[in-house]
Order: sequence, then C-alpha cells, then structure tokens
Amino acid sequence: MDKKTTGSWLIHHTNKLQGITSQEDFKNTFLAGKSGILLSAISANAQMSVNKERLEVLAKAANISTMFELPKLLEVLKNQGLIDISANGGISVYGVTTAVTLQHTADIFDALEPSANESASIALAERASISPVLTTDIREEISDTFKLSSSDTAQLLLQAEKIGFVDAENISKDDKLLFNGNLFRRDTTKKVMSVMDSLKADEKAQLVELSEILKASACVPVDHAKTLLGKTLFEKVTAIGLYDISIVSNSKEEVGYLTLPSAFSKFSNSMIDDAFDLAKAFVSSITYGMTKSSYVRGQIQMVDQLLSALVRGESVGPVQAIAEDYKVLELKGVVQVHTGTKKGRTGPMLKLLKKEVGELALQAIRQGDVSEHSLTSLPTAAVTTFNGPETNREVSRRTQAANNPKATNEMLSILRTGGGI
Repeated sequence: MDKKTTGSWLIHHTNKLQGITSQEDFKNTFLAGKSGILLSAISANAQMSVNKERLEVLAKAANISTMFELPKLLEVLKNQGLIDISANGGISVYGVTTAVTLQHTADIFDALEPSANESASIALAERASISPVLTTDIREEISDTFKLSSSDTAQLLLQAEKIGFVDAENISKDDKLLFNGNLFRRDTTKKVMSVMDSLKADEKAQLVELSEILKASACVPVDHAKTLLGKTLFEKVTAIGLYDISIVSNSKEEVGYLTLPSAFSKFSNSMIDDAFDLAKAFVSSITYGMTKSSYVRGQIQMVDQLLSALVRGESVGPVQAIAEDYKVLELKGVVQVHTGTKKGRTGPMLKLLKKEVGELALQAIRQGDVSEHSLTSLPTAAVTTFNGPETNREVSRRTQAANNPKATNEMLSILRTGGGI
C-alpha cells in the first residue's frame, strides 16, 4: 500500500475515532490523522504564513481543540519539518498538495511507531474496500501478517466494526461479511455490474437511468434519485456506497445530492482526492453560485473561465457574493477571501489556495453538465455547512439496517465472489 493510500485510511479512521469517547487503542492513528487534518486546513500549494487568529479558526473548523490538541499537533508538524512557529503564535507552512499531505500523514504515523493492531486496522480497511470479505477468510490473514494472537485478532475485528473502520453484515451465526464505504471509489465497472446482476429487471433499469443522468450531470438532487429508484432500492444502494450523498446546508434548510464515488477517478485516485472531501465541497459551492446566486450579487455565468483563472493563480472578483458563498471552502483552507481592486472596483476577492482541488472541480464540470437542472434544490442562501459522503452513508446504513438487516446481503455476497479485482 502506498503512502498516499495509507494516509487516506488514517484520515478515514481518525474521523471515525472522533465519534467515540476513548482513542487509546488507536492513539497513534488518531494523532497522525489529526496532524494530517490540521496540515490540510492550514496549507496551500505555495508557502504561506498563517497568523494565530486564522490558525485557531481553521483548527476549530477542523474539530481540533485549540487548548488541548492544537499545541501537540503543531509540535508534531514542526518536528516533521513542515511548519515553523513564530514567537507571536503564528506559523509558516511549507507548500503541499493534498496528495503530499497524505504522504506526510503516513510518515507521521510511521514515526510514532504504531502498534501491530493499528497497522492491521489500516490493512483490514483496505482489504474490505477492494471487495467484501468474510471474517473467517480475513482473520487468519490479519493474524499471520501482523503476528497477532487469535484473541487480539478477534478483538481487532470487533473494534473495527464498533468504531466504523469497516461495516459488517451478519451472514450466519459464526460469520460476517465486512466492507466499507470505499467499495466504489476504484475498479468500479466490474463491481457495478455485479450489483446489477443481483437486482430485478425493473431495479436494474432504474439504476441504469440514474447512471445515465449522473453521466450527464455532476450531481443529482437526492429527492430526484429517491423518486426514480424508490425508497427501498435507494436505501440498499446508498448503504453500500454505490452513490455518494453530500449535504449542503445553511440557516434556512438542508439539501442533499448524489455524486458517483468515482467521480474523479478519470483524473486521479478518487479515494485520495476525496480524503478531505475538498473537491466535492468545491463543486457544490461553485454550482450554488451558478444556479442560485443573482446577477446583481455575482452570479457565476462563465464557470470554465472563472475556474481556469483561479487555477492559474489569479484572484477573481470583486463581487459581494464572494464574501458570503464560500465560507465552507474558507474554513477548509481551500480558498482565501480578501479585499482587492480590479477594473476600478473594490470589494471581496477570491483566491484559490489548493490548485489541485480547483483542477479536479474544473475537470468534473467540463465532463458533466453542472447547469441549471443539476442542482435546482440547492439552498437560496449561502452554503455554510458541508457534510461529506461517508457521514451520510453512515446514516443511510443505519436506516437500512434498522429497516431490513438483510437488504444488502445479496449484493455484498455477489461483490465478494464476482466483484473483486
């Protein structure tokens, strides 16, 4: 497993660990993952300075305690030679891309000398993302590879399920089928065909119709997808991660939309680029600016030209919408909003800090038709919150499991035998 993939799993595991009361058994995983999350939030492609106030805002937005966690994480990043800390509490951050951030996250993990149990949890998640695997098949493999006793392996499998490193479907009294939400981020075609083979003819036709819509559009409103598929089929396919659900919200409402997990796989490794949900958050904000923002406040009318300018390193604006519509991207460290002057006008300007995120958004918009019909349900006020696909898949998974514990068994079993690579 390369370092970028390892780093992606560390971020994935850390996000899961934040939902439990104690991370002691995975303390190195948690520290490395939190360090990577902070580095992503504070860094850009070019070296930059971040004052203490901005540093604390970005840390809080990344769910990092400024009193207890931030000092330790800064120390870790400094020891890795990634930042310099000034006397006034600000920092200087060396330029890194998302992929390089993940490599550094893996390096930090290695430097912390993780336990065999922690390394095994990464390998387990990777294996369960390739195709669903039976606990009886993976138990011996994990035990032999990482020199774990039978009891330690059993405990790891239990913890992985409880924390959410993997999902589990009961197959029999003594066996479970393990998988996770990254099943459809790579090697997609064969897996999708396997899912199709498990469905009835009418269900297959419904999925084909939705797939055709997604090929033409970068995203589809959740309500439209539910209407097309019906509640039962929608819950089955979203629970196993066949589609990503992202949520954008503001003070007035909360709206979801679907994208393909492999949306960026034409251009790069979707799992790596989705590790921080940056590209999909960027596409959602840009789409809002195209579909809902009025001309007076700065409606985006030439999105290709706008994104191309941002990717070239130019600042765009000034328009008032910039000060209001990109708060999520500001808090994720993707863009910077500043006051500037252009063509005789002064006001809010937008600058892209993470070039590769803008490049992915530009490619996705060029490949799919992100236009008026794509996201007609987006809020009419500025987007201020973005919940990524894995968070929403967990909700779908819990709902589906509560309603029908065996609803996805057939699809997962077929993926295990026919969808693996």
